Order: sequence, then C-alpha cells, then structure tokens
Amino acid sequence: MEQIKPLSWNDQSIPHKFWVEQQEDGCKICLEVIKDVEPELLSLDVPGVDMETVITAWQGQATNITPAFDDGILFTQTRALLNLPQGCLLWAVTHIKRVDDLKMSADKLFFVPMRTMGQ
Repeated sequence: MEQIKPLSWNDQSIPHKFWVEQQEDGCKICLEVIKDVEPELLSLDVPGVDMETVITAWQGQATNITPAFDDGILFTQTRALLNLPQGCLLWAVTHIKRVDDLKMSADKLFFVPMRTMGQ
C-alpha cells in the first residue's frame, strides 16, 4: 500500500508543494514548483530511505548551497532540501523569464549519496 505524506513549507513567499511517498524499496520525494505558467512536478526515487527518515530530516525549507545568479531573465541557484544519513537531496533551481514576462521553472532534483569508508 502506498502512503503519501505532505510536508509543510515554511516560506510563505514560495507556494510550492512538497511531499514524500513510501515505496516498497524506499521512498519517492516530490516537489511541485509553482511559477507563473504551468507548475512543474519534480520527483525522485530514493531507494533505501524510508518515509519516516525524510519526515524527520525535513526542516520546512530549503537551504541555499550556492549564491543566486539573477540577471532579470535567468535565475539559478542550488539548494539543499534534505540532509539524510544516506546522502543529501539537492534542488537545482532554474527560473526563466519568458518574452511575455511570465516566469517558468526548469528545475531538477538530485541525490548525492554519502560516501562510505573505503570508497
């Protein structure tokens, strides 16, 4: 049976939706990025990580890893969403201002596994 747990997002200026889904071999982490045009749904399967580990690690907001680049047309930044015992879930934020002045998202989630001894 699949379980879904919404996670609160503490930054009211960012109306994104964030949740975790339990899967047989781990969990799926989902982020719906809300911009001016169609929302972008990002998801990432994280094998070996259970839903409770994600819920415990979530701090209600992302942490900036790199400085933001923003030239008025392109905004890009890397943010950490979760630090887990197995590694770190990162969010590559890329927002693009279109010719009609609306902003769209071209984001990506990725998981950087923790290195173990001997590697």
